[in-house]
Amino acid sequence: MSPAMRAYYSYPQRTIEAKVEVRKQKGSYDVLRIQFPSTLNVFGDEEIKVDYYMSTRPGRHPTVLMLPISGGVDFSVESFAWLFAPRGINCALVHNREVEIENTQSAEEVEAYFRQTVLDNRQVIDYLVTRPEVDPNRLGCLGLSLGGIKASLVAAADPRIKCAVLGLAGGSMADIALHSTEDGLKDYVDEIEAMGISGESIYCELHEKILTDPLRLGPYIDARTTLMFIAGFDRVVPTWAGKQLRNAIGGPRTIYLLAGHYTSFLYLPYAAWESLCFVKKNFDMD
Repeated sequence: MSPAMRAYYSYPQRTIEAKVEVRKQKGSYDVLRIQFPSTLNVFGDEEIKVDYYMSTRPGRHPTVLMLPISGGVDFSVESFAWLFAPRGINCALVHNREVEIENTQSAEEVEAYFRQTVLDNRQVIDYLVTRPEVDPNRLGCLGLSLGGIKASLVAAADPRIKCAVLGLAGGSMADIALHSTEDGLKDYVDEIEAMGISGESIYCELHEKILTDPLRLGPYIDARTTLMFIAGFDRVVPTWAGKQLRNAIGGPRTIYLLAGHYTSFLYLPYAAWESLCFVKKNFDMD
């Protein structure tokens, strides 16, 4: 990235003093709630919240950021943590900010939303690498749907990420907004068009002002350490948008699912296992 781009995703450095609460204790890992304020808020002012699945085995372990779908942390992203954590991989489930992307009011707000995602997750990494059980040289990120889009942005913006799994992600955001069948996005676009603004104008506005976009940042992701899942009949994040992102990254290993966006979640156990194997291979785990 150019110095200007790196500066755009930078923030004031400080020692992070987090509130840490133990939520659950399992046989080989604990679940902690970690919370601290961001040093830079360009979208909202709430604190960064993380559900951290921490390995209790001795030594330093690989650690994977897990970014949830638009509705927030649910069983789909938790199922990856339930599989990864007992096998010695720390998992940091980073909560979305409260405002949903479909409730943003302008292209500038959408850009701020995604830029804040990068800022928040980079600060989560800053905190994690100070912990004694985290191996700072084996950090990854993983996400599904909107979480997959966010994971692509974090993987591009932070060179400490050495492995990425992008599920049902795509780009550009302007393409997805105009062509997605997701109810919230479709209704939002319909409302704007009802005001007499053309779809072409909406596309141009989003394309020009959303800088933190998977297609723009895709070339900064290492294809060799990236795994993608693309649904062959996806109309929420259209299949062709997923292929556009794949091309921008440089042709990473890709698994195509014989499903649509939501029915692809029937493949969740398979996707979680393939992701685990990919992460273990990249981090030289036995």
